[in-house]
Amino acid sequence: MEKQVLEQRHEILYLYDARMGNPNGDPSENRPRVLPDGTHYVTDVRLKRFVRDFLSGQGQDILVDTREKTTNLTGRVLAYLEKTGKKEANGKELVDILLESFVDARLFGSSLAFKEREKDGAKEKEKVKLEADPKTLTGAVQFNHGEVLHKAEEVDIYGTSVFGSTEEKKQGTFTSYHGLRYALIGFHGVANEHNAKRTRMTQADYDTLLGALWKGVRSAANTRTKMGQMPQLLVSVRYKKAAEFQLGGMLPYVRLVGVDGKAETAWSCAADYRVDLSRLVDRLKYFQSKVDKVFYQVSPDLQWESNPTEGWEALDLEGLKG
Repeated sequence: MEKQVLEQRHEILYLYDARMGNPNGDPSENRPRVLPDGTHYVTDVRLKRFVRDFLSGQGQDILVDTREKTTNLTGRVLAYLEKTGKKEANGKELVDILLESFVDARLFGSSLAFKEREKDGAKEKEKVKLEADPKTLTGAVQFNHGEVLHKAEEVDIYGTSVFGSTEEKKQGTFTSYHGLRYALIGFHGVANEHNAKRTRMTQADYDTLLGALWKGVRSAANTRTKMGQMPQLLVSVRYKKAAEFQLGGMLPYVRLVGVDGKAETAWSCAADYRVDLSRLVDRLKYFQSKVDKVFYQVSPDLQWESNPTEGWEALDLEGLKG
């Protein structure tokens, strides 16, 4: 039975927070990334990595998987072909195999530029070169870079690593990393039904994405700089078929209202502010002829300025395996 590709456009608002950690270090000093105006941000690549790592941990095959021993694209694909008993595949056949096998290829697409390499196990040095058609897959799901939705305080976090060979003799090493005292991070994304036809992304794939977004940032807590991260809110807007519409940006419709007069840089948890989505509700009502349904998942820690969820359908992302 042929799987049904995504037929309706979806738009995503996703908020998660980070405490005493670095949500996305810059390439030079590994400090939290910051724009010239002082706004801290997180790349879409980091968010997709949360999704991929979570799905990989759930046992799903991932095309761009840094957890696997073979991390380069050519090696990953050759290893997969060998595992499935396929000696050779090129052109459209190769792309068909990748889209059928790897959920992240269907979601996010990929550049399919393969490097020539020696064939494993060959008696003589024999080169193998994979050729894909097309060479680039544009993903059905696209995210903007995420933004910290308030002024955040940068902190240098210090610690000590102690290694002891005996009870009497100990050696200590000072360690430190750069982070944010607290940050509520917002992402906006779109799942486009036209690109879904090209990558064969299904509604089930989209549901898997939502579960991986919700659980992925929390699953990253096995690293010191990411262990303070928790999902707070996910809103998924499903538009009507053939509506050819999306808001195109949802973060400007999110307003944070401080509690007890605390400065934004002094916020330390979700109890220090309330989330106001009244502008988003107004915009969705204005375009209600194009909106099919609004779905949401919310953390019990998040506080509303005024609850916007009347008429929205609650998701059960905690119950999904991803």
